[in-house]
Amino acid sequence: MTTKKDIGLAIRTLRKKAGIKTQKELGKKLNPKPVTKGTINSVETGRGNYNINLLFKIAEVLNCDIADFLGHKKQDSKLFIFEGTFDELKDKIRQG
Repeated sequence: MTTKKDIGLAIRTLRKKAGIKTQKELGKKLNPKPVTKGTINSVETGRGNYNINLLFKIAEVLNCDIADFLGHKKQDSKLFIFEGTFDELKDKIRQG
């Protein structure tokens, strides 16, 4: 399970990798509404309460996907069309 601390550590690592040296600098880049260094610090230390929109904005600035914060690797999406009942679909999913 990914914790808020894990997310914060991933954000800090990706921020530094992106060449954004300070939390204040990252906060200023979050347009149209910049956030304070304190907000970024709360996110990076896993102590703050924030919404998913902030994570999406940070991911955009860091040129990454929100999945990178969660420790998930991007996977190719697969689309299939299924004709049948919902119960049949559940059975199909269980079978793999």
